Amino acid sequence: MRASLLFAGALVAATAASAAAAPKQRGGPATPDAAQAPADERAEQVAKKYYEKGQKLFNLRKFAAAIEQYQKAFEEKPIPGILFMIGQAQRNLGDTEAAVFSYKRYLHLEPDADNREQVETTITALEEQIDREKSAQLKLTPPPPRPDPDAQGRDGTGAREVPAGARPVYKQWWFWTGIAVVAVGGSVGVYAATRAGTPGAPMTDLGTVTVPP
Repeated sequence: MRASLLFAGALVAATAASAAAAPKQRGGPATPDAAQAPADERAEQVAKKYYEKGQKLFNLRKFAAAIEQYQKAFEEKPIPGILFMIGQAQRNLGDTEAAVFSYKRYLHLEPDADNREQVETTITALEEQIDREKSAQLKLTPPPPRPDPDAQGRDGTGAREVPAGARPVYKQWWFWTGIAVVAVGGSVGVYAATRAGTPGAPMTDLGTVTVPP
């Protein structure tokens, strides 16, 4: 409602200015101001139609379509109050950065606006919201993975470098010792498995666990 009154007041003021610029005597020679007055009146009427369409769409929560009508109205007659309504629609669409821009342009063109304090408070709140959203996006960005020295060799191919003259792994004493330990462990496992069905063995319903090699 306030925006409609602002637009109506601005339209009345513009119409009065056009009337004042008209010639006082009829039949006299047309002046440049007199020729401009009818063009201004037509622009005001066209702007008013676009603005009223925008208001209807805004009330229907069709904010994107309302912005289009408001922009057409502003092109016909750059009344600051139209920028305020554009900012309102952009804010409802969640386009906070565009809304801040429109609000600031509105206050720049209408520094003595009656709702200046309210608009400035809204601008501050929206800018804080923008900063919070940007900070959250930066925190959610995962850091680049660090290289795993155990999985990647010095040459970057993923394979470790083997020193020249090194003995193959199957010729190393610890390799055969490990094989012997695994064999003994396998025998114990078989023995334990054969005893699983004997009386006194604890019953379980936890299932089985596969031990990785």
